[in-house]
Amino acid sequence: MAEASHLMRDRRGDFGCCLLAYRKRDGRSQLSLALDAGVSCRHLGFLETGRARPSANMVARLADALGLESAERDRLLLAAGLAPRSASGLHHGDAVRETGALGTRALEAAVALAGSTSPLRSTEIAAGFFGQIGIGHFMTGTLRGSPGRWDIQRDAGGVPAVAWLEHNYANRYRNTDYLVRATAVRNRGFFWSDIPRDAMTGEQRRILAEGRDFRINDGFVLPIPMGDGSVRAFSSWSEYLDPDPVTRVAASLVARALVENLHDLAHLPAR
Repeated sequence: MAEASHLMRDRRGDFGCCLLAYRKRDGRSQLSLALDAGVSCRHLGFLETGRARPSANMVARLADALGLESAERDRLLLAAGLAPRSASGLHHGDAVRETGALGTRALEAAVALAGSTSPLRSTEIAAGFFGQIGIGHFMTGTLRGSPGRWDIQRDAGGVPAVAWLEHNYANRYRNTDYLVRATAVRNRGFFWSDIPRDAMTGEQRRILAEGRDFRINDGFVLPIPMGDGSVRAFSSWSEYLDPDPVTRVAASLVARALVENLHDLAHLPAR
């Protein structure tokens, strides 16, 4: 029995076990907790079984739904590999180590990307890192043109949100999509949530709202302006993403390495 329990913990991971224990203690079904936390029952099941990793925002929503005390919230964050919010939950040295851990993982991914010789391997490396911060879909490419006449050339590799892109294309949203416009004019990484809602048109707000039907609520974009007026960019989609400064810097490092790698691979001389 002890061995079976140990195997289950390995499968679920610390976060899954911790979340399941709090849910059972509260006498809640997965459906009840999912409704209160504003998450799909399927995704909650993935979190409990270790098939998905939560962002800090997702942990906070689950903790609110479960009515957890401060110490219990910190325990849930620690189990997810995230830094606790209260001073009592984590000593300063531990906080530094947690921040450093994400930076180390980002650096390792960037170095691996620099040595990758195939789009498939580059996609695997990037997916391994971005999956840890809540990004499940991404692509890179080059944006050219001007308002009303955007052209996007996608690189090989990546894990694009195909259904959403097909919806976007079918509705001819490219030339009004606020993300395309923001990518064209910005020169540093940004989260979708960085863009004020009142700066969007009614149509752009509708596009954002429609993304939720595809389990897309946020994303991270890294534009890299080029001397010829084009913009190379990394674009991603996420159901739950914690837009904190550490995540921004780590994501920027790996995104830039991926953009450069896939671009270089596409322009290698034929052998």
